[in-house]
Amino acid sequence: MTTVELVSIGILLLTLAIGTVRGVHIGALALAAALGVGLTLGAESVKEIMGGFPADLMLLLLGITYLVAIARVNGTLDRMVDWAVRRTGSRKVLLPWVMFALALVIAALGSPLAAMIVIPIAMLLAEQNGRDPMVMGLGAINGSLAGCFAPTSLYGILSVNIGEQAGVDLNAFGQFAFVLAVVTALQLGAQFLFRRHRTIEPGDTPTSSPAASGPTDTDTDTDGGESGSAPVAVQTRLDTTTAPVSGSTAVQRVTMVALSLLVGVVVVSPFFGHEVNIGAVALSLAVAVALLFPKETRPALADIDWPTILLVGGVVTYVGILQRMGAVDSLGDAAVSIPSALAAAFTVCVIAAVISAFASTTALFPALIPLALPMVATGNVSAAGVIIAIGVSATLVDASPFSTSGAMMVASSPADERSRVFKMLLRWGLSMAIIGPLVTCGLLLLPGYL
Repeated sequence: MTTVELVSIGILLLTLAIGTVRGVHIGALALAAALGVGLTLGAESVKEIMGGFPADLMLLLLGITYLVAIARVNGTLDRMVDWAVRRTGSRKVLLPWVMFALALVIAALGSPLAAMIVIPIAMLLAEQNGRDPMVMGLGAINGSLAGCFAPTSLYGILSVNIGEQAGVDLNAFGQFAFVLAVVTALQLGAQFLFRRHRTIEPGDTPTSSPAASGPTDTDTDTDGGESGSAPVAVQTRLDTTTAPVSGSTAVQRVTMVALSLLVGVVVVSPFFGHEVNIGAVALSLAVAVALLFPKETRPALADIDWPTILLVGGVVTYVGILQRMGAVDSLGDAAVSIPSALAAAFTVCVIAAVISAFASTTALFPALIPLALPMVATGNVSAAGVIIAIGVSATLVDASPFSTSGAMMVASSPADERSRVFKMLLRWGLSMAIIGPLVTCGLLLLPGYL
């Protein structure tokens, strides 16, 4: 590997570190670094550099986050939450799984902030129904992690897109099924580990869901709401009583139709052999709803996940320069010196998990996966399995109290439980840095390697 290639990779790692420590948006830093490195070390023009900007991926993220933002601001997501919680009645044991299912559905619709929406509700329901806040909060986080790997959501989209760029055919539905199985098993483990019940006063009665609250300015970091430095204080105010829910409004009914159409197109189109631009479909549906209800949907523009869009665009653009400079191929040549391809893949998964516990999970997807593929290209392991293993390993640690979801969970816990929740989340999150790579590499890579 040449000095230029080493320096270019080092600049990317330094960019991720500086963005995390200083709290500067990693996407903007990566895009600026891409222009600097491309113009100097890469000897490229600005046009050539920006040619690597993933416009199609940006359209997809824009369309889906806009549609989900509309559903959030007009109360459609609130109604979904309230309806599902009311179905449990007095069966408290189902409450964590309701939180799991709600977060999964919301995240599968393209919102990486699903856990942020459901966690405050989960914590309040835990306090009012005598459930351990750990199992309730992890239900929301685990459900969100599974939903993010759906073919319609952020991590699922990124994994498939990165796989296509690397010439790897990754089954989006197979990946989603695997992640769903893993996080379901983890949630079952959480149910066993945190089966302690809080006591509630004899006169108290279980309550239904409060109105779901979207994230406030202090809820998310500059990297789009995934793992990163925890905010100093996460303010969450929820009413302890809930007024009866009135009938759905016209804008809510139309929004539900739009969301159903999006999911239907994604699920049905592959069976007919059609390639549909999901981003274009989602954006068209969002614009249609906005045209019908301009006043009700106008606030959604401010709720579009612009930080994540810029984050992905900046890092992918930089990685594109590394690929054109030959840095990625040089890493593949270096794989010859690694004794075991399986050990190399496991090491990369552990590194991804540890970094993700303190940095941006979304940034790691476009940065680590392309760099890791050449390391195992010469071994007897599945390239698609490596992509999924790295992605899952990097996300399972998102329950760490240093992540935004974990910080929200700690801040939303009952006052007398916050210290315990922080300690338990710290142990849970950091243990996932080992458990995740062991499980994913053991199930996805070891059979083929042997």
